Amino acid sequence: MRVLILTGLALAMLAACSQKSDRETLTEACIADGEAPETCDCITGAMEEKLSPDLFRRTAAAIGREKRDIEDFVESLSMSDQLEFAASLSAMISCELTLQDDE
Repeated sequence: MRVLILTGLALAMLAACSQKSDRETLTEACIADGEAPETCDCITGAMEEKLSPDLFRRTAAAIGREKRDIEDFVESLSMSDQLEFAASLSAMISCELTLQDDE
């Protein structure tokens, strides 16, 4: 019985160690939507910088892990969270424009 419990704990610890960060999760979801990796890294960085840690975490869970549509997710947020998200949009858009100018 003790071996079974220890094995379960070891597996749980390994699973926790292999989880991707919120930033990695969002970047991968962005790339899967067809954006360039550099653009996605910039957008995710802007979100991490501009959003509260809680909203960034919830965004990563909804968009990256649950594969929800970003517009549907933002519409489901409270008004204050929507305003916070809207305040970060200019930084996210500048990522796309800056990287397009480089091409």
